[in-house]
Amino acid sequence: MNDLVDGLRVFLASNFVLYSKTHAAHWNVKGMFFYELHKMFEEQYNDLWENVDTIAEKIRMLDANVTITPQDQTTLSIIEPDQTLTDGQGYVKVLLNDHVRMIMLLNKLFKIAEAAGDQAVMNYIAERLDAHSKMRWFLKSTAERLV
Repeated sequence: MNDLVDGLRVFLASNFVLYSKTHAAHWNVKGMFFYELHKMFEEQYNDLWENVDTIAEKIRMLDANVTITPQDQTTLSIIEPDQTLTDGQGYVKVLLNDHVRMIMLLNKLFKIAEAAGDQAVMNYIAERLDAHSKMRWFLKSTAERLV
């Protein structure tokens, strides 16, 4: 069960960092496709934010405590917190790579939940895999348009 809790903690920290990066992209994006990107980033950061509580509750259901300090976000997250870009093409590329990383993390986490026999976490991870795959698809399709 510790592997599952540890994996969910990494997922929570990574989700927080990705939420922050996506929200910053929403605020700071500039360029020709500003409005479309501004709206897409808003949809994505809202989805990420709406899942913070659910991830934390999955950890609590495993009788573990939840903490998410800024240090946790830095040390546990698989997503780099750097946010120095301001053009649409740069944001799309960085966030696309971040969603690919989240998909890889969730695939590993699914296997851990499966090994632990936790069907509820498996179901939730499958839902999040679908959501991150859709965000990846939108970003990839947008990146092709921005070239």
